[in-house]
Amino acid sequence: MIRKSWSASLEDSVYALGAAARECQRAYQAAVLAKGHVDLDRVRLLDGSVALRAPGFTSEHEPHLAALSRIGDVQLKTQFELKALYERTARAYAHGANWAIRQVQNGKSPACVVISVDGDGHYLIDEMMPALQLGPYTEAAAVEAARGKYEWCRAAAATAEGFGRQTYIADDEASEMHQALDIAAGLPDAAYAYGVLAEAALRFTITHSTRS
Repeated sequence: MIRKSWSASLEDSVYALGAAARECQRAYQAAVLAKGHVDLDRVRLLDGSVALRAPGFTSEHEPHLAALSRIGDVQLKTQFELKALYERTARAYAHGANWAIRQVQNGKSPACVVISVDGDGHYLIDEMMPALQLGPYTEAAAVEAARGKYEWCRAAAATAEGFGRQTYIADDEASEMHQALDIAAGLPDAAYAYGVLAEAALRFTITHSTRS
């Protein structure tokens, strides 16, 4: 069996993080589409009802409306869970690629990305994304622009979370909170976009490393 070089193994590690993010991205997008098929404002509800009988009472029940409502609740919960999973995996991809580049630039030869996890196995991602010094790399400006967008979305998410902890939100704060939520919604995609660019930058960094 041929043993991989540290550089090939490291590239595979970052690629695997990207593959995980892509799977979660597709699953989340599919959940959004599925939820759209059960829209109570769009679906034509049938008027038929049934009588539900239980010990002590009998009530009227609209089975079509009840089924759609329950389906919608399940799909909405799934959508939220998949979005959270997509965000975690996309951020791990972005930070993992960033970490790998900095390790190589610092003269190290890691065979894989190292990420801390909590007791449930969830990624523990650093809050800040360090800027990369990519020198003559032609896409260096694009990488930094993607990092800027990611940080913008991350800061908005922190702002929205702060408002969410308040017991009272004034009218002017409500507007700011909704604006922050709109920006924060782009966090998973921003993280993934950065990961794609940073993964390509890793190949450049390794190629121009004296240890490759």
